[in-house]
Amino acid sequence: MRPLSRELTSQYDLNIKKYQYVRSSYFLDTNKGKFTLRKVDQGKEQLGFSYEVDTHLSRCQFDVLNNIYVTKKKTPYATLGEDSYIMQAYKPCEETDFKDYNDLREIILALAKFHKMAVGVESKIRDPEAIKMKNIYEYYKKRQIENNKLKKNIMRLKQKSNFELMFLETCESYRSLEEMALSSIDKELACRLIENVWENKTVAHKDFTYHTVNKTYDKEYIISQIDICNYDIQVLDLAQILSKIMQKNDWDKKILYDLMEEYNKERSISDDEMQLLKFMMIYPEKYNGICLKYMGSKRRWNYSMFEQKWLNMLSYKDKQLEVAIMIQSW
Repeated sequence: MRPLSRELTSQYDLNIKKYQYVRSSYFLDTNKGKFTLRKVDQGKEQLGFSYEVDTHLSRCQFDVLNNIYVTKKKTPYATLGEDSYIMQAYKPCEETDFKDYNDLREIILALAKFHKMAVGVESKIRDPEAIKMKNIYEYYKKRQIENNKLKKNIMRLKQKSNFELMFLETCESYRSLEEMALSSIDKELACRLIENVWENKTVAHKDFTYHTVNKTYDKEYIISQIDICNYDIQVLDLAQILSKIMQKNDWDKKILYDLMEEYNKERSISDDEMQLLKFMMIYPEKYNGICLKYMGSKRRWNYSMFEQKWLNMLSYKDKQLEVAIMIQSW
């Protein structure tokens, strides 16, 4: 077991009875309850902002978050050399199952409640209007141009890898999804959504994935961390998690529709947000990610990973196209 530094734990006002080190975290049993202590890569400014959001949510009685426990000096992080650590409340949990509809429903409801409460977040550290938020339309328009160039570059190759042959054979379906998605939004919509963030001081989670929400043995669903949260368009969190869920569930359109309904009941989706959500659910993000990684790769012939990712994506291609056409009609 990795030893726990006394220099680190002495920064907190509690007594540790016993601890375990699992998956880069210390699990602590103390005189004040159970906590986790883990090293984080974020800078102190980000950790300070995360604590401001944590505090805001607590004031709003949002009780499904593992709250940050401050040091004796009232800072949200402890330091050991050049490293920063945060301590959070902890309840024993198990991972959620992306094939279990009840788990999926509770994950989406936890996100909706987070978004509902993470509004009007005041910060002494950050000014919302100083945050450089991505204009979604401009970003994906640029990605479409780059992905089109990629096809032309691959076509020029005299010798092609298996991945490159598969790419040329099937990329047109994904290019059509790019075009379909981009035809549904414009620059003005993206700008309005950014202005809404500035006006309402809304915070997005920014890393809402399958490992973010766990369930206790009493079936309580807990958000484990908000390490990289920031002022941003909240519906992007919803699009990110729904895309992952769809990939795991063969693009089952009933699951998609039901989960969007569950979210909307808890936290209403505005017309502009719905338009952006439709765009994100049509846009072939997995395809875009593979293209981006391919362009950044330096060794053309070491592409077994790309082959496997492409084959995994093809396994639900027809269902994805079917669901995209359904979404476009909404």
